[in-house]
Amino acid sequence: MSEYSVTIPWGQEKEVYSETFNNREMFLGAIGATPDGRVFRWAYSGGAIGAGERVETSPAVAADDQDLAVQAAGAVGDVTVSITSAATIAADLYKDGYLFTNDGAGEGHVYAIKSMPLVTGSATVVVTLREKLREAITTSTLVGFVKNPYKDVIIGTAASNAGATVGVAPTEVTDNDYFWCQESGVCAVLAGDAAMVIGDGIECGVNVAGAFQLHDVSAETDKRPLGELMQVAPAAGDSALVILRV
Repeated sequence: MSEYSVTIPWGQEKEVYSETFNNREMFLGAIGATPDGRVFRWAYSGGAIGAGERVETSPAVAADDQDLAVQAAGAVGDVTVSITSAATIAADLYKDGYLFTNDGAGEGHVYAIKSMPLVTGSATVVVTLREKLREAITTSTLVGFVKNPYKDVIIGTAASNAGATVGVAPTEVTDNDYFWCQESGVCAVLAGDAAMVIGDGIECGVNVAGAFQLHDVSAETDKRPLGELMQVAPAAGDSALVILRV
């Protein structure tokens, strides 16, 4: 099985797995496709998600998301970065996630994280990257951390989104499961309202957790379309068949 992409045999996209994080077969986010071209991402759940329900990234940790100070300057080619944390960070919480430079020297870069140790309270932590710094950073540089977007994913939140939509669960998923999260192709999704007809765009639902709703441009929505309805208008609370394009 390839580490980054895989052909998923018929029906295997509905399997869930309970391997521990460090013994997983593939990187989180690895791409898989069924023979008919439906595309999935290898994901790890941070809570229960029902079949056909929208999946979001794990909520960002406010203390870590940006404006963390660089403790020591880093040169082009370095693979470690010393950061002053704002609060306790569990060991490898951001493994396979990202460090990004949000202000100062070297701003605008994203680097994949290989490992980082436990840091308690506000203290210095040395982050090991999977790649080299492409631009020098200084002690005036500010950075942030984000988990791998497919780690600890949750059911899509209603009203105010906790994270970005990454796909749809093709089967029932419990907490701490590895599973294939669908991001494109024919897909059954939870309908949060019935105001949709064939060909309409769909977007994140705002009233029902895990649901989708009509993408209504006339309402000046700020949400992007995530696919189109391909069958008859569903009743609210039913599953709708769509062409998913996350």
